[in-house]
Amino acid sequence: MRVLPGSRIRGTLQVPPDKSLSHRCLILGSLAEGKSVFWNLLPSADVASTRRVLKACGGNMTGDWNRMEVSRATFDKVEAHLDCGNSGTTVRLLSGVMASFANRFGLQGDASLSRRPMARIAVPLAKMGARFFDPSGKLLDPAAAQLPFSIQGSGKLQGIRWHNEKRSAQVKSALLLAGLRSEGGTTVVEPVGSRDHTERLLQMMGALLSLHGNEVHLEPSILSPLEFSVPGDFSSASFFLALAACHPNASLSLEGVNLNPTRTGFLQVLRQAGATIACTEQNGETEPRGSLQVHSGKMQGICISSDQVPSMVDEIPLVALLGVFAQGKTEVKGAGELRVKESDRITVLVQGLRNLGVEIHETDDGFWLEGPQAIRGGTADACGDHRMAMLFSLCGCLSREGVWVEGADSVSISYPSFFTHLEQICSGRG
Repeated sequence: MRVLPGSRIRGTLQVPPDKSLSHRCLILGSLAEGKSVFWNLLPSADVASTRRVLKACGGNMTGDWNRMEVSRATFDKVEAHLDCGNSGTTVRLLSGVMASFANRFGLQGDASLSRRPMARIAVPLAKMGARFFDPSGKLLDPAAAQLPFSIQGSGKLQGIRWHNEKRSAQVKSALLLAGLRSEGGTTVVEPVGSRDHTERLLQMMGALLSLHGNEVHLEPSILSPLEFSVPGDFSSASFFLALAACHPNASLSLEGVNLNPTRTGFLQVLRQAGATIACTEQNGETEPRGSLQVHSGKMQGICISSDQVPSMVDEIPLVALLGVFAQGKTEVKGAGELRVKESDRITVLVQGLRNLGVEIHETDDGFWLEGPQAIRGGTADACGDHRMAMLFSLCGCLSREGVWVEGADSVSISYPSFFTHLEQICSGRG
């Protein structure tokens, strides 16, 4: 895909439904006693992977992505090879669910997912009573677990107290989902709180869950069905917030966006950098949502510390884009988790921006650059990573010559309509 420079950014967008919440709605609906109804689920490749695996495990889902009815899955008739595609959320969260059922579940993924670390969920789940096997049937050391593997569940999991040093919402969610059917309570402690979508939905569904600072405790629970409409995805919105903040002639509105404070760290970073943003939040929402307006602004370089990373882990590469157009030094530290995403996002980011004429420096756990600079243009390889494909596309809009984005089709993983929306706001039709 070639993305050409845009002379102005104008319009109003309704960003796609939240990906994290869409996964969790399907999973929790498949565990509840009764029929749940969900509106506005994200029709992306990742969420389709969760739906596919749940249906293969006896899940009952009717309707479409606009309105889907979900009933309890049996988890008794299981296909030999459950394909999680490119979705880390699918394999990690469903491993927690499967650990509590007395069956063996074979899980696999694409080449990218097969490289991603799974020990972070396998080790604590093994301590609760699950076992992991390689494709030949040999028992796996959970500390070495990677896809493909089989998970042998147990009807008698034991609750656990786990320190989630990775600060990963996927790890926390996997353990809480396993804890729904365990014997005894399950507690997850984090140094810095990660995304709390799972906790909010569990509380809405009547789970025996309590919160104490960055500590979450869950007693075994029976879930009630839920009716819920998924708000817009803040991570998807962030790409357009960054574009409008960096562009010299921009005025953009984004409506119906999820404003959960554990997700909106990038919003605070934009303001810290000097971007002009207004926020209107709706009242009375368990998952807060609202509208955002952003205009061209004059920005200053900023430094991102490790404590800020959990609330904006998917948006960290966008900080580099802000840094290109900001006055002074922009630096990110403590973001080593980016190296084990769909790609090594630190290396892919730095190499891609260098190819486009930006001087940027890579560190072990982040990057730094001095601004302002110009994006010349050229070719950038997203390495099959949807977030990087979107980032390099924004570079095209902000460049002098345009950008060829290799691997642009990967945007379907989280934002199938991304290029349509980008064209709309660059042409003033948004």
